[in-house]
Amino acid sequence: LKSEIIINAGIRAAERNFTNAYVVKSGDRDAGAIFVKIDTLDGKAKLFARSITYDFDNDKSKVSFEDLYSSKSMSVNEIDIRISKEIEIDRDCWVVEIENKKGDNPFENINSFLLYKSR
Repeated sequence: LKSEIIINAGIRAAERNFTNAYVVKSGDRDAGAIFVKIDTLDGKAKLFARSITYDFDNDKSKVSFEDLYSSKSMSVNEIDIRISKEIEIDRDCWVVEIENKKGDNPFENINSFLLYKSR
């Protein structure tokens, strides 16, 4: 799946839940890496990166988002520094910022949304 399609689907999923989502850096439309920053509005944030796996049983690719700091709490500043480093490494990456007090990631269930939209 193209990066731009995943980004648009994730933003629509966020909007359906009345969550603010912004593309803060556009990347390569076809194959750019995707980072999702979740700002919990308390000085803390989470950072997710897209991962693609192939489901041989169903002959389909599956998009998932890995929490890069699942074992510790990170400040917004620490996440922003990591994002800056990722952009230095890959200028074609995408960065989406989401504001959600609970820290929910609307990109987590993106596969069912993409499946629905492709019908």
